[in-house]
This record gives sequence, C-alpha cells and structure tokens, in this order.
Amino acid sequence: MSAALEFLLLAAFFASYLWKGIFFATGVLMAGAVLVLAASWWRSRKLEPLPLVVTILALVLGSVTLAFHDAVFIKWKFSIVEWLFGGVFFATQFMRQTLIERMLGAQIHVPAIVWRRLNLLWAAFFLLLGSANVYVIYHYDTADWVRFKVWWSTGAMLVFVVAQALYMSRHMQTEKTS
Repeated sequence: MSAALEFLLLAAFFASYLWKGIFFATGVLMAGAVLVLAASWWRSRKLEPLPLVVTILALVLGSVTLAFHDAVFIKWKFSIVEWLFGGVFFATQFMRQTLIERMLGAQIHVPAIVWRRLNLLWAAFFLLLGSANVYVIYHYDTADWVRFKVWWSTGAMLVFVVAQALYMSRHMQTEKTS
C-alpha cells in the first residue's frame, strides 16, 4: 500500500505543478506526505521511520520553500531522501544481514555474496540519483527538474528494479543457503 500511496503523491505533485505551479505543488506535497504518514500509522499503529522522515523533510523544506518563495529548498528534499536511503543501505553493508536481505530474504533465496552485491548496488543507485538531482537543480529550470523528478527518476528506478530482478533470478536457490 505504501508504494501505491507514494506513487499517488508523486502524481498529485505533478498534476498540481501543471495546474498551479511549484508553490502550490509544494503545498500538495506537504499535505500528501502527512496523509501518507497517517495511512502508515493507521495500518500498523506505529510511526514507521521512512514515512516519518519523508514527512518531516517535506514539512520543513516545504515550509522554507513557501516562506522564502524559493523552490530550491523543496527540490533538495529529493536528494536528501535518496542520500538517506543510500546511506542506510551502505551502513547495513557492514552488518550481519544487509537491508536488501532483510526486505526480501524471506521470499527470495540467493547466496550471501549476492545479497551484499545487491545491497551495495542499491546504495550506489540512491547516492547517484540524489547527486543527479542536485545537478538538475542547478543546471536546469524548475519545469525540467519536475520532469526529471517525475519521469526520469521513476524510469531509472523501474529499469534498476528490473535489472536487479534479472540479476537475482540468475542466482536464485531453491533452499536458503549462506
């Protein structure tokens, strides 16, 4: 459900940007982030860390964007979130079980080295995507940044997920072994 809500929030951001511009879209993003957090809480009766951090960033950077009437602040939210993801993936590289293995290990059985490679690739992907966003922020206008955020980053994620699935399928085992 969370992925569907995140996609709806992205669609609402894009539609509101096209309708009324970046500052209206920032307000929609802020309200939508609160709704996604509320839905997450309603589903599990606890505040999950990911929606909480995303909501806090949306509210803080969105408020600064609206207060100073400068879109650069809300544009930075995307990079910060991606870098946080990348950092968390990278940090678990040094733990007994990586984040990607914690997320998928019950359903998919691959050797431990494959989990480590996948985890490192996810870390690199998120760090690179956040860095690409900063490049777009400072080298392109807001309309191009919105297109990058909505279409290019979403497309990159889809391509990356398919590539990861193909890589995992080559190494899948019938029983879990390490």
